[in-house]
Amino acid sequence: MTRNEDEVGSPAARELRVLAFNTWHSGSKVAHGTELIADLIISTRASIVLLSEATHATMAVAAELARRGHEFNTVSSPDTGILTVFPIEDSADLRWMVKARLNIDGRRLTVYSAHLEFRWYASNLPRGYGPGVPPPDEFAEYNFEKMPGGPVTDPAVIQRANAASGRPEVIRAFLADAKTEVAQVSSIIMAGDLNEPSMLDWTPATANMFDHNGVTVAWESTRLLHEAGFIDAYRSMYPDPATHPGLTWPSDNAEVDVAELAWAPEADERDRVDFVFARGTALTLSTVGIVGPRTSIVRGTRQPETTSDNFAESPSRWCSDHKGILATYRFTD
Repeated sequence: MTRNEDEVGSPAARELRVLAFNTWHSGSKVAHGTELIADLIISTRASIVLLSEATHATMAVAAELARRGHEFNTVSSPDTGILTVFPIEDSADLRWMVKARLNIDGRRLTVYSAHLEFRWYASNLPRGYGPGVPPPDEFAEYNFEKMPGGPVTDPAVIQRANAASGRPEVIRAFLADAKTEVAQVSSIIMAGDLNEPSMLDWTPATANMFDHNGVTVAWESTRLLHEAGFIDAYRSMYPDPATHPGLTWPSDNAEVDVAELAWAPEADERDRVDFVFARGTALTLSTVGIVGPRTSIVRGTRQPETTSDNFAESPSRWCSDHKGILATYRFTD
């Protein structure tokens, strides 16, 4: 049946169930990927779905949901997509993000689905691997391979490689666009795969974990978001990155060879690169959790996660190399 008003909340205080999910080549890496994405949306009861790596996924998933009696409105760009049960008033393709203005009981919520540049993956450097950059940029000779000189632990060098990705500039452009939305009395949710860790995760508490090799980094993209008042859903609920690291990549996938799931086979490259951010006094975070397998890839092997992280759901079949994030908000006047 089609989702009705009671299923997504009352006009006085809506429950918004926000799912951020990297579909991994539109769900094409495993059999029946489109159906698995639809399964996930239905099982999590998501009312706003923000997809990345979704070149062909958004419309296909919407059609599959409609076939099962679940109607979602959609916005799609070449790489990102939005599905929502709420009316869409307007939308725009921002290249690295797609945005939609939603009308929720006469109130505006603007949502952005993001998928940023995957190259210049600077968090590889402390782990002794190349960041995957084209010539003539620094470290280009290593691609994503192990570097003979070992880990790069100078934060200034790491930040320089990260800035070359253009990801911080994309976030600056997003913040400028979001500022115009806030001026029009809109609350904001931005989510997706940033392909960059959080400044709240590479801290002294984790300096000797996950092959950070003693490095602490105030990663620029999340630093800009935090300074602009955007709240990281998972880290706001679980502030300790040592006990609740919230690792989303590389996720295990039992149906895919390990060699396809990770880039640094001799390192612990686990990171939290998938996020849900929100800004607006009308939004109150209720719950947030990881969605996906309770196993990850560590040094080229499948290993169970032993952290204290909150898993909202772990489906029996998985179609991605990332884990997703499910955040529930109360949306009030």
